Amino acid sequence: MTTNSPPERIWKRVPVLAVAAAVLAVFVVGLTSNVLGKNGLTAIDTPVSDWAIAHRNGTLTPIAKTISNLGGTVAMTILAALAFVAFGTRGYRREAVLVAVTGLGAWVLVDGGKNLIARPRPPLHDHLVVKTNFAYPSGHSLGSIAVISILAILLIPRLRRPATRWTAAIAATTFVAAVGLSRIYLGVHWPTDVLGGWSIGALWVIVCFSIYRYRDRRTPEHQQ
Repeated sequence: MTTNSPPERIWKRVPVLAVAAAVLAVFVVGLTSNVLGKNGLTAIDTPVSDWAIAHRNGTLTPIAKTISNLGGTVAMTILAALAFVAFGTRGYRREAVLVAVTGLGAWVLVDGGKNLIARPRPPLHDHLVVKTNFAYPSGHSLGSIAVISILAILLIPRLRRPATRWTAAIAATTFVAAVGLSRIYLGVHWPTDVLGGWSIGALWVIVCFSIYRYRDRRTPEHQQ
């Protein structure tokens, strides 16, 4: 009698992932429509942003800037590149490719989405950092959830202790959430930019991981 490894258990839950992907896709379409039409969920943008700006202080501001930098394009690119090299040099080529495709795809989605939607950022006088490109989706939010999530999916099942797995999962989730919230606090993104980044990034991770597992199952070593 054999037991399934954590990745095998995840594979059996692909229908759940398919449902999650469908829900996220519907949400992304609806949210993007709201952003373009300046209605719906965009009603939360001004009050939430105003609340965040009103609660700025000398303690939170440097923390927000640090978190934002850690979740930025440069940091996430370096992290993805290091993971790619680490997986590749240890013989995990499929995992290395998965990280690369997820990271590069996230960059394309950010750049393409910003230029396609062309949403202006919040007023310049609210900015605590300099940003000049478009707002939707938040690149920090999309990039961080894509890179951190795919690494968490690949690495957390390899941890032996359940408590360690839970700690790592909570840490990853907290970091991604903090990156997105920092962008609102710093005044360079509307809340719906962040929601868009998170949802598009999560959807992309599900798509990439599902394809990876499908191809992994079809390789000779997985066939009985």
